[in-house]
Amino acid sequence: MFPLGSVVFPYTAVPLRVFEPRYLTLLDRVLESDQQFGTVLIERGFEVGGGDDRFQIGTLVEVVGHSGSETGERAIVVAGIERIEITAWHADDPYPIATVELHPDAVVDLEAVEVGPAVRELERVMALASELGADTKAIDLGISTDPLVGSYQLSALAPVAAIDSYALLQAPDPAARLDLARRLLSEQAEVLLAQLAGG
Repeated sequence: MFPLGSVVFPYTAVPLRVFEPRYLTLLDRVLESDQQFGTVLIERGFEVGGGDDRFQIGTLVEVVGHSGSETGERAIVVAGIERIEITAWHADDPYPIATVELHPDAVVDLEAVEVGPAVRELERVMALASELGADTKAIDLGISTDPLVGSYQLSALAPVAAIDSYALLQAPDPAARLDLARRLLSEQAEVLLAQLAGG
């Protein structure tokens, strides 16, 4: 397991920097086997040094790219595969280890789920952020119209706090995730509108 200060979502790709000896060991072992490991959000504590508390829901990821450096650091890119639930933590020897189970989304009628409303709120937030000087041109929304995939991709792009990202990750199904994302983004838009108005 690789506890992080941010959430990794299924159906997304994320770059990570690996420099702690314990995680360099994890990476070496992962690359020698199936190239997969688990990520989970840190509830309290820090990424470096250990002694952190971790949330229960995480994401199984696969290493899809890696490179080294003269300093010994490794740059990797991981692709989120599926949600997992940690059922037990074991001793960090030499890195965090847990027993996990796959934690798929609940089955819903995907034909009745619309990605559009949440996407429009994200576009609104990006436009407002751009008006405030943020560089949003490089952000490629490219969100799938498939409700399951799109709900995770949109959640990864939503500029919200880590705890809100975790709420999106653990949402029971795509409909609930998209509805929560829409509400969070609407709240963010109101904050940005107030900033534009000088409030």
